[in-house]
Amino acid sequence: MNIEVKEMKLWNENFNSFEQQEKQENRFQQYLQSEDESEQQNTDELSDWVIPSMEIDDAIITNLPDIKNKQQFEGYSDEHIELNLKLVSSTSSAFIQQIHKYREEHKLAPTITTKPIQKFTIINPDGKSITYMWKREKFCEQLRKLFDDKKYDLDTLVVIDKNEIFVDFINNDYHPPHQPLTEYRIIEKQLLVEIQFQFQTTVFKYQSTLSSHVSALINRLIDNDRLSSESCLCFFDEYGKCIDDGIVGDLCKTNNKPITIFVTEETFDTNNLCELILRYKEGRIQTSLFHPTTKWQQIDLWLKTLSQINEPPIDDLAFVMRKQKVIIDNSQTISSIIDQTEPMIVDAINRNITTEVIFSYETNTQLIHTLKSMKISTLLKDENLLRQLNLIDSFLDDCILLLGETSDEILITDDVGHYSILENQPVHFRITVAIQILKYDDKEQIKIPLSNRNTTIKQLLELTGKSIDIYKYLASNETQRVIDANVILSNINQTRFILLKENETCLVWINKSNESLLEKENEKYQRYFIHATIDDICKEYQIDVLHQYLVYSNDFVPSVDTQLISFQSESPARFIVTDDNLPVTVTVQKSGNNQSIYFNCSMVITIKRLHSISCQLFGLSENCYQLTLDDGTLIEDDISLEDMDETITDIQFQLISTMPMNCSILYSEQTITLPCYQDTLASTIVKETLEKLHIQYDNIDKYELVALTTDRPQIDFDLSINDIHQLFPSMSMIIPLELRKKDE
Repeated sequence: MNIEVKEMKLWNENFNSFEQQEKQENRFQQYLQSEDESEQQNTDELSDWVIPSMEIDDAIITNLPDIKNKQQFEGYSDEHIELNLKLVSSTSSAFIQQIHKYREEHKLAPTITTKPIQKFTIINPDGKSITYMWKREKFCEQLRKLFDDKKYDLDTLVVIDKNEIFVDFINNDYHPPHQPLTEYRIIEKQLLVEIQFQFQTTVFKYQSTLSSHVSALINRLIDNDRLSSESCLCFFDEYGKCIDDGIVGDLCKTNNKPITIFVTEETFDTNNLCELILRYKEGRIQTSLFHPTTKWQQIDLWLKTLSQINEPPIDDLAFVMRKQKVIIDNSQTISSIIDQTEPMIVDAINRNITTEVIFSYETNTQLIHTLKSMKISTLLKDENLLRQLNLIDSFLDDCILLLGETSDEILITDDVGHYSILENQPVHFRITVAIQILKYDDKEQIKIPLSNRNTTIKQLLELTGKSIDIYKYLASNETQRVIDANVILSNINQTRFILLKENETCLVWINKSNESLLEKENEKYQRYFIHATIDDICKEYQIDVLHQYLVYSNDFVPSVDTQLISFQSESPARFIVTDDNLPVTVTVQKSGNNQSIYFNCSMVITIKRLHSISCQLFGLSENCYQLTLDDGTLIEDDISLEDMDETITDIQFQLISTMPMNCSILYSEQTITLPCYQDTLASTIVKETLEKLHIQYDNIDKYELVALTTDRPQIDFDLSINDIHQLFPSMSMIIPLELRKKDE
């Protein structure tokens, strides 16, 4: 399985005070890669949390999407340790202030003039002490002489001062302090440990006993004028934790490796440290300060050291940002997740209740870390995950999830843990998108699952299993526009389409200016579903319907809700875009069913033309209807609106049937009204209905006509409207019928 894992980044915030530190390699990194056996064991444990078979270049930031049911997410409440974090200034540490005060006093201390001789008390290995008076300048020489006289082995014995810090008298690298009486002790060399202070790119090395105070070592560093910074200095251990004044033994491990103390420059007026309050479930708390570049891997190792002295032991943890519901990757730093202004809570939970999940869609793959109790559907609501997978949110209703490389479809309502079977192995969910196609003529629903949307519309048409000689087009369910056969699905981000025959479409021609009809570059042709509206066209061509208008046949502007089926008789249906609407708004109401249409036209338009436009927009035969004023007044055909009223801007008409009867035919969920005579045959009604519905038929006997009465009798096609009328009250002028296929 060749899976490319992309990086998921949930944050990209800049912390100005930490920016430079984030660019540098973590100064504690060497302690995360220790070759010591116990360290290696911890490293091995950490490596179990990632997927060995996957190549991950950078940190994988994993997330738990927004969860309405908070209890579901906090199901670990009995097993977690609460970590409260907030950014604080370096003045929060009394020890840092103590060191800073010492440095300030050291700079202001006057030069001491002393006598060239001084008393020194030396405590021998047997515990006996002898006081000597030596010249200060010969202190190292006298110690070497003492070792010679006493025949002390320089390889096994060393000298320490009263602070139990090693005195290097062999290399004359020591100058005794200016004090009346100074005490030194000779001890075994094996009692010393090495302490390294790393400041910027320089390392300062000292040796002391385990009982030596850390503050004494730092003071020695200051006394030697080795720290050139004028800023406040902070001192951290290998876990990134700010050191308090304790003994060296508190920092020492059992591996006899050097102890490294990291020194950073900070300022007092900014929040440059992270206060971490560790709250145990039984109510105990423990407060520590950490450097903001500390990684959560170091926090984890630090907690493991606490587990050696705390009960119950703390081990195998995952860190969860409670508010954001995010599992933190151990390679992240504190500063990458913490808010500079608000405290936050991180829960250390049992990693055994979490798992890793791989979502793959087409060529995109994402690895996330989540709770086993999390619903798969909840994970798929996360915007970051969908963005990284290049999966549009609107596709979710059309998604099908498969388990691994199998074809086993899974329920997205299940918990992730339901599919987490192998220990330390991620669960792999493959996402496929089901293309939903509505076959317009009979409303058949076609569902085509695709694992890769690098598919053309032509290929999709072939996958429907229908004859592409008959069903030639796919229109977008969203825009109603017919999509070109060469368009690739991945380029249009749509999953729902309408399958159409040619007579169920309308070719539209758009021209931007009436003065440039012959300029082909200004012409735009596009095919649409017959039930697309003028508004759909305007959206497609980015025409502002509040300030621009489509003129048809050079004499009227249809309303934006007018469907293209009204213009299907002409191919293409020609429209011209204009910035000026025509002056008169005409409203026409169809008698009998209270349907109405409106459009705009000029003052010079005649009643005859208005009658023709009205029948066209209603889809009616001009021979079966007449146009009257709304009060029923009949008007001569050649009268214009201007003849009626030169100031007119709005007028209402009625469209009245001239036929003695009307049939209302229900087919599927559509209703067609047809005017008819008493001798019109039922077969004629059926044929005209199918034509109105744009349904092609090769045999009318596939259909049946039913009268919508109480007993719903089937009507023979040879019956006339007069015969059918006998089934209804004599005063009924509209005959309700239903047309349906016999096999339905």
